[in-house]
Amino acid sequence: KEMSDAAITDPLEKQQAIAAFQQEARLLSCLNHPGIPRVVDFFSEGGKQYLVMEFVEGQTLEEMLAQRRGPFSEQEVYPWLMQLCDVLHYLHSQSPPVIFRDLKPANIMVDRSGQIKLIDFGIARLFKRGKKGDTVVMGTPGYAAPEQFGRRQTDPRSDIYALGVTLYRLLTAYDPGTTPLHLPPLRQLCPGISDTMEQVIQRA
Repeated sequence: KEMSDAAITDPLEKQQAIAAFQQEARLLSCLNHPGIPRVVDFFSEGGKQYLVMEFVEGQTLEEMLAQRRGPFSEQEVYPWLMQLCDVLHYLHSQSPPVIFRDLKPANIMVDRSGQIKLIDFGIARLFKRGKKGDTVVMGTPGYAAPEQFGRRQTDPRSDIYALGVTLYRLLTAYDPGTTPLHLPPLRQLCPGISDTMEQVIQRA
């Protein structure tokens, strides 16, 4: 992964971009889970920041959705759900907890063996107990929980919300960015969904 700061003219913005990149590198280098690409090294050279990571041969779930031009079945989605729950549990069990904050199909890769990998930890943060709100409002409209719009601090529940929306997207192919925080009834778009999966998504 490469980040160039040459196009950023504002010194403060450049400093913030470099700091965010280095935060991602340090964060990833401390994590060890099959669902997270391993970081080998990170360094700066010629005005660019480099992150040397494990190569993941596969596609994102967003790319897979685009190729099939329709939703996935519940049977296809279930193994990904189990893996996503496992990696989120790992992140949230760190001390302090790591909040991913941008869970969505475009940030979930599936390799050739069917293993999912979370990619792009650029806006992940460490949970700070007692803090009222996040310093910077970030997230993808449609997937971001209400607190990511500046109302409260993000915590593990923010990722669970995004997991529910991600499942909704995979099972319906409906783009949640068109009606953020106000999705059509799930069964209306996916009439064959099981009661259990519907309850899981609604609870999330």
